[in-house]
Amino acid sequence: MTLPWFIFSTLLLLMLVSAVYRRFALRKVSYSRYFSEERVYVGEQVEMIEEIVNGKLLPLPWLRLESSIATGLAFGSQENLGISSGEIYQNHISLFYLRPYRRIKRRHRITCERRGLFRLESVTVTTGDMFGIGGHVNTFPLKLELMVYPEPLSKEELPLPVHSWLGELAVKRWIIEDPFLTSGTREYIPGDALSLVNWKATARTGAMQVHRKDYTADSRLVVCLNVEDSDSMWRSVTDAGRIELGIRFTATVAESAMYSGIETGLLCNGRLEGDREHEPVTAGPMGSLEEMLELLACLQLDRTLPMSRLLELEAEKGTEDTDYLIISCHRGPELQAAAEQLRSLGNGVEWLDIPEIGGAGV
Repeated sequence: MTLPWFIFSTLLLLMLVSAVYRRFALRKVSYSRYFSEERVYVGEQVEMIEEIVNGKLLPLPWLRLESSIATGLAFGSQENLGISSGEIYQNHISLFYLRPYRRIKRRHRITCERRGLFRLESVTVTTGDMFGIGGHVNTFPLKLELMVYPEPLSKEELPLPVHSWLGELAVKRWIIEDPFLTSGTREYIPGDALSLVNWKATARTGAMQVHRKDYTADSRLVVCLNVEDSDSMWRSVTDAGRIELGIRFTATVAESAMYSGIETGLLCNGRLEGDREHEPVTAGPMGSLEEMLELLACLQLDRTLPMSRLLELEAEKGTEDTDYLIISCHRGPELQAAAEQLRSLGNGVEWLDIPEIGGAGV
């Protein structure tokens, strides 16, 4: 009877331990994960920190964390971290052993290889007893985001003559007088309109005085990014590398223009994810470069409308005195006709051709 009793006792003990772990294993277990930076540029490194706490007396002989995030973030090799990567997503599995009342913090070094908004919404936790008989699974919700901006080039790396044109645009921004802004008075000179005369200052000084007009950031720039890699493209981009280079051109132009105080907007026939994912990107003058970079980071390479149609819609608005920079892989006849329509309304139109990757020089 000794052996049967031993077997029965062992099975009973195993069942008891398994029941205890099924019920209490994930109690007072907390988990958090965050990035050391929330916004970085392509090519930069960031740390992903995960913390797990076992706040009870019961030890956890093994605990497995599983999560999935989009590809484009390269994780360095690390003990107890397994990565299986597909074309769109990569799955991560981390293994832990948690003693009673133990906190573990683990840091993962990540290289950001491409632009985008990377989200991690949940992590699945699995644990059990030391015999592997009973297991318990739970999902911890996360709201983890990492924004990776496209890396701008230096202005001199832009194809000629665009960086020269940007310099002229910056000068233009400082030589336009605003008729509604004044900065004191000055003496009358022949040719000044009588409506500019400041009669109080004239009476006070005994000489004809006129209002001095201040200068303003009246120069406006709209960067038109065309995601069509040819004039015969329908919807899907076939040469994503060239469009990605165009996105870097856009970031570079926006950085240079905004640094010079030029009001800068974006017009793009790509799309953004969300409620308006089937509509093109039309953003008016933005208050900061970060707003532009966020749009470019989240841009999806699917064509919503032909760029020629977007420019026609701009012309139908009657837009005037605006500079348009068209960044495109092609200058198809319809696109050129739409550009000339904008030019005929008194707008400035310039082109920035996206070269083949082999001849980009970047």
